[in-house]
Amino acid sequence: MQLPNFCECQHPLVQALQGQEDVKLLRQLQQEPEQGRAFVALFCRYALVVYALVSHAAPTGVQVDYLFATTWRYLYQQLRDLVPPEGMTSLQTWLVDRTGDWLTRVEVPAPESIHYRLPAAPPPLWCYLEEALQKLATPLRLVMLLKTIGHWSEEQIAQELALTPEQVAALIPIGQRELVTHLPADIWSIYLEGEPVDV
Repeated sequence: MQLPNFCECQHPLVQALQGQEDVKLLRQLQQEPEQGRAFVALFCRYALVVYALVSHAAPTGVQVDYLFATTWRYLYQQLRDLVPPEGMTSLQTWLVDRTGDWLTRVEVPAPESIHYRLPAAPPPLWCYLEEALQKLATPLRLVMLLKTIGHWSEEQIAQELALTPEQVAALIPIGQRELVTHLPADIWSIYLEGEPVDV
């Protein structure tokens, strides 16, 4: 099994958190939702453990990557509400248990129906992009979901939403700019390089 390389683990914002205990990172994740670096630090600490567990649950690399990303999306939601037991310092056992729980419940799609690519959208970026999408106004959110996740053409989106292709084309850059405003600045810096800018 070839393990992926997670470049975000070398970013200075993530490296600065290397010595912090898991529970402190968890507290930061929960109390500072406008920042994403604590979650990225936890991801970097345990990504290979989770990947090793997930790699036994799917037969192809594309399925493993997709399952890995959806597992981390599930873990992210769980971590936001986790109250660690007294004395807990490491999240490893909890993460392994939750990963096992997820793997027993999830259905892995056929490889040809998976459009996800791990290098293009590492799990932390995917989690925060999904949150940013949820904050967009409904028409923009639908356009951006269909375009970025569904890979629909402007003509298909226009037909589905009773718009013209020109209206859809005009909405896409607006949606991209609004997405940027809803992404945590540190997530932008870690994954999209530098300070947030208009796209």
